[in-house]
Amino acid sequence: MKAPRLISAVFVAVLLAGGNQPLWADGGIPWSSLSRSEQSALGKYQGEWSRLSEQEQRRLVGGARKYLELPPDRRRAVEDQRNQYRKLPPEEREALRDRYSKQKQRR
Repeated sequence: MKAPRLISAVFVAVLLAGGNQPLWADGGIPWSSLSRSEQSALGKYQGEWSRLSEQEQRRLVGGARKYLELPPDRRRAVEDQRNQYRKLPPEEREALRDRYSKQKQRR
């Protein structure tokens, strides 16, 4: 797998985990306040949602919203890249995160 493609995969992972959100009342974002699409995109977090910090909830919702705005072909590409990233050995994922972090600092 080529480094630029892996860097794209890490970028997508970061994109899905970050984002700006409107402020919600203290106590976090109620799961029921999320749209069905957002709930679907964040489904793996449903069981632990209320235990996540409000900040983490906001980041996840922001990432889900960005993902949902992507055209279908780009979503498929994101999923393919995420699956490729998951298949990497832990040390390769760590090296990739380090390279991405250094690249991000240069911007």
